[in-house]
Amino acid sequence: MRGRGLGLLLLFLSLISWDAAAQGRPGGRPGGGAGRPAFAGEITGAVQDAATADPIGTATIAVWRAADSTLVTGAVTDAQGRFRIEQLRPGRYYVQVSFIGYATQTVDGVAITPQAPRADFGTIGLAAGVAELDEVAVTAEREAIEFAIDRTVYNTRDQLASAGGSATDLLQNIPSVEVDVDGNVSLRGNQNVAVLINGKPAPMRGEFLTAFLQQLPANMIERVEVIPNPSAKYDPEGMAGILNIVLRQDAELGLSGGLTLGAGTGGKYNASGNLNYQKGKISLFTNYGFRDDDRESEGYNFRENRYRDPLTFLEQDNGGERSRTSHVVNTTLDYSLSERSTLSASALMSYRQGANDDLNAYALLGTDRALTGRYDRLTESENDGLNMDYGLTFRRTVEAGRDELTAEARYSRSRSDDDDRYRQQLLALDGTPADDTPALQANTVDARDEDWTFQTDYIRPVGGLKLEAGAKSTLRRIDNTFFSETFDYGVGTYLPDVELNNAFVYDEQVHAAYGILSGGRGKIEAQAGLRVEQALTTFDLETTDEAFDNDYFSVFPSAFLAYKPTQTQQVKLSYSKRIQRPRTRMLNPFATYSDPLNLFVGNPYLEPEYVHAVEAAYQRFSRRGSLSLTPYFRRTVNEMQRYKTVDDSGISTLTFRNFDTSDSYGAEVIASLSFGPVRGFASFNAYKVVTDGSNVEADLSSDALSWSARFNATWQVTERLDVQATYFYRAPTDVAQGRISSFSFTNLALRQKLLGDRASLSLRLSDPLDRMGFRFEVDDENFYQLGERKWESRVAYLTFTYNFGQQPRRTRRAERDGDEGGFEEVGIN
Repeated sequence: MRGRGLGLLLLFLSLISWDAAAQGRPGGRPGGGAGRPAFAGEITGAVQDAATADPIGTATIAVWRAADSTLVTGAVTDAQGRFRIEQLRPGRYYVQVSFIGYATQTVDGVAITPQAPRADFGTIGLAAGVAELDEVAVTAEREAIEFAIDRTVYNTRDQLASAGGSATDLLQNIPSVEVDVDGNVSLRGNQNVAVLINGKPAPMRGEFLTAFLQQLPANMIERVEVIPNPSAKYDPEGMAGILNIVLRQDAELGLSGGLTLGAGTGGKYNASGNLNYQKGKISLFTNYGFRDDDRESEGYNFRENRYRDPLTFLEQDNGGERSRTSHVVNTTLDYSLSERSTLSASALMSYRQGANDDLNAYALLGTDRALTGRYDRLTESENDGLNMDYGLTFRRTVEAGRDELTAEARYSRSRSDDDDRYRQQLLALDGTPADDTPALQANTVDARDEDWTFQTDYIRPVGGLKLEAGAKSTLRRIDNTFFSETFDYGVGTYLPDVELNNAFVYDEQVHAAYGILSGGRGKIEAQAGLRVEQALTTFDLETTDEAFDNDYFSVFPSAFLAYKPTQTQQVKLSYSKRIQRPRTRMLNPFATYSDPLNLFVGNPYLEPEYVHAVEAAYQRFSRRGSLSLTPYFRRTVNEMQRYKTVDDSGISTLTFRNFDTSDSYGAEVIASLSFGPVRGFASFNAYKVVTDGSNVEADLSSDALSWSARFNATWQVTERLDVQATYFYRAPTDVAQGRISSFSFTNLALRQKLLGDRASLSLRLSDPLDRMGFRFEVDDENFYQLGERKWESRVAYLTFTYNFGQQPRRTRRAERDGDEGGFEEVGIN
């Protein structure tokens, strides 16, 4: 691997040592003595979490007249936790600062006078809204959906619809997100999504990431943030945007934790626990999750080979059983070096092992659909994998969200070992074995992935604006070896398949720098950013001694504009450019032979694709709920698409090609509602995708209109009993070369609280109507294919949860008559 980027490691170490010298630097708040006109009174400040120093966006600032306690005006903090309330008349006020899940802070004795028209509160720290008062506890609950400046936040702690399930099950219940039969995640119909864990790029990609999400327990997740149009600060990978999965880290002072045990029908078991400790300068957060899952699947394929005259046909029936066992550990240790500086160490480790047994029954048909041949192919697979991610972070905070310095080094390593054995038996037409020499083959795949990341980020006020700047270097190596051997009855042993065996090494370096300027005036807030990247990639085929280099320089601008006509309404417009780089599986030109009639071959000449994304949004808030309407447009250049061909012998080959362009435009509506004991949300997304692949084939294009809808409703039957229902539907969709049928699923769940809210018992019915399956159709001049896939989805889960220590207890949000602006209170049980 090339040695570039190591300078950032030295920079990282030097920044830590620089902290000691910087302790004496004045840390005044932005603005200094810059006064505003004497006639315009204003109140400014910032809000942050008192425990973590993280800025709190969308916190409510309410200004009350001291003389008669009437509400004068209010504001909502931005994504950096900042607020400014202008045009205040001279007088005395008191101010309440609140956010759901935190105790309300009240600032008394605020005086606005012509001589002192400006009151700067500095940074206000909000503490978690929990207090022990004998048997009375002050509690609060975050709304299921929160709209921030650049993202939509889904608080998932109380999502009964995924109780006992995995992160994949949880994502199926998030608006804008879809999960297909293989566990691949998409956002608004696009699978090119970047997944973050706790705000950092997931330490695994491709099939590694899919497997990780399927093993990560849902109850380890605090919230999911959907960022469809990220700024230049973020890595530009993920054409459709970013999904940030935030794991639970909710320690109170002292020792606290929880335990979850669950079981599902059909041999499904799970257990998880968290242990948190916080005292003095040390905070420790640890989560562990275990899953054991057995699942069945079935499928059918029919194919008409139009190369031949007369025509021939193939029918394929598939049945399989899959078992998975996994362990996940996530831990973070924070140590306060000083009042302003923190050093954090983190580790995320996961281990999985499993087995697959699949039987494919093939029937060969002649022109008149008469049976001409039969054979079975049995596949027995064993696999295991290990992922490890370690991080060391230094953070210096002078003022949260306004004056910060962060430096981080990360190391990630993944391995996956797969052993597959195939037994192909020729059959007579009546189904009996035609011979006693079935074809025997064994494959072994060893994959290794190693990543180093060095990153610095700096936030600093510049005049009346805020500057964010940073640099990042990522060095990655993937080492993959495929070995196949076939049993030779003549010599009585396995012999290597020289024409199939291959090995490759993929080296990738990405060096980037970015800068962002943002600021606001009155009701308008704007942001503009630019990121530049140099990518250096080499794909070495060690078997054939070939090398494919692809170095490219990219520029990624971003822009954001927001207008708040009132405190309960917001209009946004944003633009970003993003990239999707080819995965190694897409590049490897050696064929995979798990099914000899359906091959996959990578394309080493595949180029990255770029997207230009424009999005607008109108959002409205009230004490009863919220409404968001988001039209969007995306143009993709060099789109990487699956491309299938069938040769005259009836063997189909799937690969990837760069299609010329793809335009996607649509609109999404998300609404949340809280009315008495019932709360929930609904979403509707309609989009059209126009793909032009004429650079590959003259008539290879598609013009598809599709839509999806979902709803989630929770009814608090009693103070201790909740019932929840979810439903999702996706309409049929046209794709290049074919069409995919509709898809739907339902979840029903109930939860009974026990032991004074410290424990609960949940029952969840996954897909009770047994509808999680789909059909696909491919039709062109060379072949026609119709397929069906179905997997075990109708499952009942029983889950028990117990919490100990000073964990927050939660209840419905309190409502205040006349709160038109949707200000939140902390309720009392």
